[in-house]
Amino acid sequence: MKTMMKLIALFILTFSAVHADLKTDLTNLNQSMVELNSTITDTKLTADSICAPLIALNQQAKDIVAALSAANENITAPLTLDNETLVLTEELFVNVAALSNASSVLSTEIALLQTATSALTLKDGITAMLQLSSDIGEMADRIGEMADKILIMSDNIGLMADRILETQVIQNQNIALTQNTILTTQTNILTLVSVVESASYDLTLESLITDGNSLVAKMSLVALNPWNMSSELQDVKEDVNAYLVQVQAFQTILNSDSLQSTMTVNAESLNALVNLSLIMTSLGTVIDSYGIAIEASKNITREATLLDAMNSMLILSADIGKMSNSILEMADQILVMSDNIGMQADQILLTQQLQNTNIAATQTSILAAQQLALGIIAASN
Repeated sequence: MKTMMKLIALFILTFSAVHADLKTDLTNLNQSMVELNSTITDTKLTADSICAPLIALNQQAKDIVAALSAANENITAPLTLDNETLVLTEELFVNVAALSNASSVLSTEIALLQTATSALTLKDGITAMLQLSSDIGEMADRIGEMADKILIMSDNIGLMADRILETQVIQNQNIALTQNTILTTQTNILTLVSVVESASYDLTLESLITDGNSLVAKMSLVALNPWNMSSELQDVKEDVNAYLVQVQAFQTILNSDSLQSTMTVNAESLNALVNLSLIMTSLGTVIDSYGIAIEASKNITREATLLDAMNSMLILSADIGKMSNSILEMADQILVMSDNIGMQADQILLTQQLQNTNIAATQTSILAAQQLALGIIAASN
């Protein structure tokens, strides 16, 4: 009996420590983002000093991205959500939106310095500015993934369902604001450039498109009912995760190449990125159809089956969110690596606009799926 009591006490202490560590991580991350925002706001660029301040900002942003990844790795189950954790999570989304706005203001300073700056200095400044906006976009992606992980790991979703939905509304509003502001920043920078050329990674991108369309077709054939709901969504979850691994493997290669290479970009590569974002939209449409089927049959489905299915729905929707993030990040990385932005500037801007539209639609579907799953879990509790 004493041994059992000691084990229970140890579990409670460990659980409390994990929860406290998460709050500490979230607090530190918010503080770092506030400090970066203040540094960006205080940065004054001149014709003779563009690169050095931007490189320092890039390093600060990369440190935050690394800290977000580390904090995400540290999140473990079981996790009991409370209002303080959700408030700290909401602040992350508000702060990253503020960072994107501050970087957009900074990009206008580079535009004003164009006529007084040497071509070489301007090119380096453009590259550094694009890298900063890309880092802030990656920050937003990591925060979104952390929020999804906190949701999946929590053991009291039902009790906190209404509060979680409030957080998700704030999350989506700020992510949309962040993406739009980053697009504005990149638009400001791209208007400064003019040169030419083409090509790279087309075969791998085409392979991802082929496999992505196959995944959409396979998922579209799934017909959910009260008897197969759990097993079918388990299979879909595994298929989605396998495709996520493919997308992230290509992203890893791209990131590795970017350390030592530039690249010339062609229209085919840019169109392929748009097609990948269209696949994300198609996956979101399939998820919407799953939601309709689940709504229609949830009242005649065994509770255990329904809860298993909702767990799979939360995980696969989070994975689709990660895929969407990776596609946006790859587009940003290709932009940063490009040495022929000028002639492709219009095509790049069109690509980014289409991507943002498609990914926004995907995020809407993911949110609807998560709201459905949360509602069912809450009703069960």
